[in-house]
Amino acid sequence: MASLLITSPVLAQPKPTAQQKQQAGELVKQAIAKSQANDHEAAIELYLGAYAIVPLPLLLSNIGSEYKTLARPVEALKYFCKYLDAEPTGSNASYASSEAKVLQIQLGNTTVDDKAVCAPPPPIVEKKAPEPVVVVPPPIIVPPPAHAAPGRALEYAGLGIAGLGAIGLAFGIGFGLQASSISDTISNHDPSQPWPADIAQQERDGQAAEDKQVILMTVGGIVLVGGAVLFLLGRSKAHHELTVTPSAGAGTVGVVFAGGF
Repeated sequence: MASLLITSPVLAQPKPTAQQKQQAGELVKQAIAKSQANDHEAAIELYLGAYAIVPLPLLLSNIGSEYKTLARPVEALKYFCKYLDAEPTGSNASYASSEAKVLQIQLGNTTVDDKAVCAPPPPIVEKKAPEPVVVVPPPIIVPPPAHAAPGRALEYAGLGIAGLGAIGLAFGIGFGLQASSISDTISNHDPSQPWPADIAQQERDGQAAEDKQVILMTVGGIVLVGGAVLFLLGRSKAHHELTVTPSAGAGTVGVVFAGGF
């Protein structure tokens, strides 16, 4: 890059003097050293200083690369596109075009056209957290035992209801693992690789799995607790009808029992 500054002409600009070329070349050398030392902010400042003296378009591509390393896709896309605007068929055009497409996908423009990689990306819309879903199952009416073994029916009913609750919790855990897997896949995506074409669908699938997890874990927990209580009441040989009503309020979940003991 430093040697190019000494020999490359700049079109439509006043011809730089030998002193200006030498000064810009020194700044480029310093920028390369800073980049190799992982001081990318300083490298950007030095490249910008060199470009202000000798506006060589190739420097714009270097600045874009530094911004990408800093995980600042908006600025990186800006400078890659500045380079493509200045030298659409230049020596770095293929590289800059490829990087611009990757950055567009990162910014949400998953339908970017290969021939128009510098089209403005769509605005980023913040997703609102879903409203909490409160599911209140109907009351469970357990009749008094009609046979000679008091409380036996409650024990069986409690075991059955608790089993249903456990199944709901198991499905909730399964959806939670699915949502976590999708989140990890998106979070751990290599930024140097293009995003898959179905990235938006993956995000929707992950959100749907998370919502199902919340509902199943809540309902399953309520039903499991209700079943356990019924089993304990059966063990104590209850003789009267019992009404079990799950209840839910703002930030609370519980179970209401009514009847004689």
